[in-house]
Amino acid sequence: MNCILATFSNGSLAQLPNQLAAQRTGTREVNKRIRQAIEVRSSERMRQEHITTFTQEFKDTHIEGKFSQMRDEMFKSNLVCSFIIFLFLMAAQALVPAARLCPMLVQFGVCVCVYVLLLVVVLAEEFKQSPLVLQVLCCWVNETKSVRTLLTLTAIIINFGVASSDILWCVESEMDPNNRSSSQQQTWSWPINICTHPEFLVFSGVVAMVSCAVFFRLHCLLKLAVLLLAISVYTYLIEVSYHTLFIRQTSENTRQQYLRRKDVCVLLMAMFVVAVLYNSRQLEATARLDFLWRLQARQEVEDMKELREHNECLLFNILPSHVAQHFLERDRHNEDLYSQSYERVGVMFASIPGFTDYYEQKELIHQDVECLRLLNEIIADFDELLDDTYFQDIEKIKTIGSCYMAASGLSPHQTALGFLLFKECEDEWRHLSELVLFALEMQETLKRINTHSGNSFQLRVGIAHGPVVAGVIGATKPQYDIWGMTVNLASRMDSTGVSGRIQVPESTSHVLAERGFVRELRGEIYVKGVSERQGNVKTYFVRSRESCSSCVERSVNRGGLGLGRNTLSALVFTLVQTRKRETQREANGGFHLLEVS
Repeated sequence: MNCILATFSNGSLAQLPNQLAAQRTGTREVNKRIRQAIEVRSSERMRQEHITTFTQEFKDTHIEGKFSQMRDEMFKSNLVCSFIIFLFLMAAQALVPAARLCPMLVQFGVCVCVYVLLLVVVLAEEFKQSPLVLQVLCCWVNETKSVRTLLTLTAIIINFGVASSDILWCVESEMDPNNRSSSQQQTWSWPINICTHPEFLVFSGVVAMVSCAVFFRLHCLLKLAVLLLAISVYTYLIEVSYHTLFIRQTSENTRQQYLRRKDVCVLLMAMFVVAVLYNSRQLEATARLDFLWRLQARQEVEDMKELREHNECLLFNILPSHVAQHFLERDRHNEDLYSQSYERVGVMFASIPGFTDYYEQKELIHQDVECLRLLNEIIADFDELLDDTYFQDIEKIKTIGSCYMAASGLSPHQTALGFLLFKECEDEWRHLSELVLFALEMQETLKRINTHSGNSFQLRVGIAHGPVVAGVIGATKPQYDIWGMTVNLASRMDSTGVSGRIQVPESTSHVLAERGFVRELRGEIYVKGVSERQGNVKTYFVRSRESCSSCVERSVNRGGLGLGRNTLSALVFTLVQTRKRETQREANGGFHLLEVS
């Protein structure tokens, strides 16, 4: 029994008996799930389904928006790596300096100041002693994609600027091979500089391109634009503006060797651009697939949580709340039996005499479905009465045809609300009064239904009180039920009763009379199962209370507060919607966007 209830709460077939699990999951279903899992776990399939090939963006704009809003946890380390590349470029420029020392030093000073400012803004939240305003600014920068992109482009431009700007100080006279010796003696401070060895321009540019690769979250199209712009500038410098530097370096060689030397430099940069772009696209795709996996994992957790809540709601619709909690909060063996003895319980049977004849008449004219619809409306309205907090101690046990069975006093303890309201007059049979009032409300409800449906049904009610034994029975369809002489007596009070009246035995009438209910002696009647041993049973009809002098008035409790129980139809509808979403997810390759705030 407990394994079934554990399945409701955990949603796992592993806890079912082998025979039952075999009935629930066939070979085809298992194979289908395995194939689906293999397909869903395919990265290529996920990429084709959800990511565009050229732009590397999500096809779903909502997912793209969520990805853009995601904080880049690697941005700080990426910027630090870019700064390290900047330091390497400075070291290389110091070994192969510019033709003029002063502009190079000014350039280094400005670039270092800008980089330090970037690092302070980005890393401020790592240092708790930094000003609060700076920490807030740092947090905003790290969480805003547009600002991160701007800072990233700034760092890349600085690196490319340091790598390529030194060649700008090679003046026209220094680029003329005829004036090479004289101008070198006049201006150059070092025998080796960027003007004498222009190939270092290409090497520095290649190192600067690594700056694009270290920023993982920079969009690949932006990287493509930056790299194309960089190689265009370098091609212009090599082929047009400063081609004479390469001529000077190859003046002793043939013209063909010069062309090969210059073209190899451009080709080297182009090859590195392709390598960086390929790496960037792979990183972009991996990051987006990882985001999809995490989003889907979160969605699956939400689905499991939702399924668990639905299963618990179904369990609460099958069993009383305290019994359901008993199974949900405890780990028990499969053979454990839930049972509980109660000494003070009220039991009610309420039936609609003549409803069977009414159904048979409707069946003859092929309106049996309408008859069932009417019965469902009646029972559903009776169930809605239990949502009233005043009737919180009453539990519906079951329905047998048009007979409605309920009991009171089955709760293991009083609720906090009940304790506060009744602490001044602790009444051990208060729930029995509620049960009678519930029966009176059922009669009023049936009268209203008669008015709308044009029928004249009356409710026949039998109530008894005393000890019972409660428990859960059934292996596949568990049912909560109660047993005992009290149950039998209440059933006989109904079957031997009068339509439109509430019949109770003498002992029950005394309890109700003490609580203000009006009773009317019916007399002694034969009750099967009781009269054989104890003789005829004296019974009474019970009406409403004489006055509202009880310690707590019902109107106090009926302030519109409901227990908020989910109806079975609402649960079934929700489960159907969940299944539709699963079907849609299967059609979309096993993925469906989760709405996250």
